[in-house]
Amino acid sequence: MPHTPEWLLLPGFRIIAALAISFFVAYRFIPVIIDVARKKNLVDEPNHRTSHKGKVPTLGGIAIFAGFAIAVLAFNLSSDSLLSPVTVAGAMVIFFLGLKDDVLELSPLKKIYGQVIAGLIVILLGDLRFSSLHGLFGIYQISYIWSVLVTLFVFIVIINSFNLVDGIDGLAAGLAIVSSVFFGEWFFRAGQTGMVVMAVSLIGVLFAFLRYNLLDSRYKIFMGDTGSMLLGFILAVFTVRFNEMNVPGSPIRNMEAAPAFSFAILMVPLFDTLRLFVVRIYTKCTPFAPDRAHMHHILLKLGFNHLQSTYILMMFNIVFVLLAWRFQSLGTMKLFGLLIFSGTILTIIAFVLVSIQKRHRHLDNKQIVNQGKSRIA
Repeated sequence: MPHTPEWLLLPGFRIIAALAISFFVAYRFIPVIIDVARKKNLVDEPNHRTSHKGKVPTLGGIAIFAGFAIAVLAFNLSSDSLLSPVTVAGAMVIFFLGLKDDVLELSPLKKIYGQVIAGLIVILLGDLRFSSLHGLFGIYQISYIWSVLVTLFVFIVIINSFNLVDGIDGLAAGLAIVSSVFFGEWFFRAGQTGMVVMAVSLIGVLFAFLRYNLLDSRYKIFMGDTGSMLLGFILAVFTVRFNEMNVPGSPIRNMEAAPAFSFAILMVPLFDTLRLFVVRIYTKCTPFAPDRAHMHHILLKLGFNHLQSTYILMMFNIVFVLLAWRFQSLGTMKLFGLLIFSGTILTIIAFVLVSIQKRHRHLDNKQIVNQGKSRIA
């Protein structure tokens, strides 16, 4: 067998190299994708739901997958990286699923089927699954069948939460960077270099993507369903791995209430999705029906632009993580309750501000009309 030089196995080198290569691949690949997408008219047309005005290519997910996969496969070289190839295999299923949806559009049910296949690849072949619920609902150890089903459900929820939150420039990518930083930092402290390599590979491609998504009006691109579902899939892998490394009795464990803490790391997309699903089911609407009721739409109604709305939601996500860190001693159930209560209060405040703003506009318009009538009189 060929001998791998020892310097290639150094954790620091692998982490830095993965970050640099993932960024470089995506950065150089995106302009090529944009040119091809424009020539083949693979673009997003503006409509009543969109915020952009011109035609924008939607295939940024291709570069995200390419940069991530190349960096992960190239620099996860040691025995702590056994999860990497199955993660890339599952991500490949998500990649082709999202690509077909971006080009031809798929029904929600077909997307769920594809997500189930991708999740099962990692769960069964990588043996990545929840073995314990950490006392959530009073449950600790769970059977193999239940562990597979619960893990698969979590994968589907996280994948679709990022798919749904990808509604304004930079938001899905920004939230994924925040989540990857927190997961990656914990994996680094736990000595899980393979997981850190995956985290920084995702961070690298997302910074390259944001350069074109936010900063270049001539070469603007969206990540599409390919990109948003990839983000959710990879972060679902991080979530399950993080929770399994913190099960009660684990020698690595140093995080109490791990399920609630991982919920905090993904707070904005998960809570926003949970809130919308509850509202839509209550009003007897289809849960997957598109609308403009997401939190980023609320911020746009309050007068913030895309970049400001993205920064605000990223900031709140960081605040939720710090809140979970401070109160992790409450335990899983109580910390979940605190996070959901806090998210609900902030949502109510946002809707109240929108209502006040509408009332002021209505009064201003009424005053203008009355002034016009008095002048005519």
